[in-house]
Amino acid sequence: MQNFVRQFHYTDDHHLPIIRGVGIGEGSSTYNWDARIRKEQLIVLQVTLTGEGFLEMGGRKIALRENNAFFAKIPGNYRYFGEEWRFLFIEFSAIMTQWLDTSISIIELSMDLLERLKSVVIDLKDRELSAVQNAKISFALFLDIKEAIQKEIQQKTDGIQAVKKYIDTHYFEDISLDFLSERYMISKYTLIRQFEEVYKSSPINYLKQVRIIQSLSLLWEEEAIGQVAKKVGFSTGNYFSKVFKKEMGMSPSEYRNQKEIYFPQ
Repeated sequence: MQNFVRQFHYTDDHHLPIIRGVGIGEGSSTYNWDARIRKEQLIVLQVTLTGEGFLEMGGRKIALRENNAFFAKIPGNYRYFGEEWRFLFIEFSAIMTQWLDTSISIIELSMDLLERLKSVVIDLKDRELSAVQNAKISFALFLDIKEAIQKEIQQKTDGIQAVKKYIDTHYFEDISLDFLSERYMISKYTLIRQFEEVYKSSPINYLKQVRIIQSLSLLWEEEAIGQVAKKVGFSTGNYFSKVFKKEMGMSPSEYRNQKEIYFPQ
């Protein structure tokens, strides 16, 4: 597939949901697609065909490898860059924003949907369309993309819920990111990203929080702090105390002393 850009302009589109532009391109070390400085109001689907691009948003850098895509509003608080990769893009009119669930989504496309996107983009390279013909293609394609996003979100949620449930019931065991990655057959990077998307915390930080919560009742049972640490999964009492103070704003001993406020001798 050769690189190209095709845009569609109509004197009167009757405010229909239409495709504004399609294309295939490639990035280099000088490529910096910054949605923060874009002026036009659009929705873009950008798919990595080969190589690797990066999406930067909210202080995070997310790798978009082959068949990965982002679907997002323009303008937006993100930028897309990299060194050497090829991509496909489709731009939709802003009127379709009303059907977006979030301002930006990251998805891994099925081969069927990817081939359909390629076919549509190649077909539109030289084809002349009326606004109504464009709208028919645009809306059907938009719904297919939206359905793919919803399916992926559900799949992610199901898988990540299983990880959370395991942590909730096995917090006292030796659990590491490597262990969770192998157990659920998912890369560490993907595991962290998906867990944070659903629970707003990394798996390991969530594990620490669960362990601290479980330690609270044990501390009031007058067990030695080192013993409490081992019961909830910490390797040493010192590490437990450090994490406890960070989470609770006080040491385990200070928390234990608070028992006297509620249960005075």
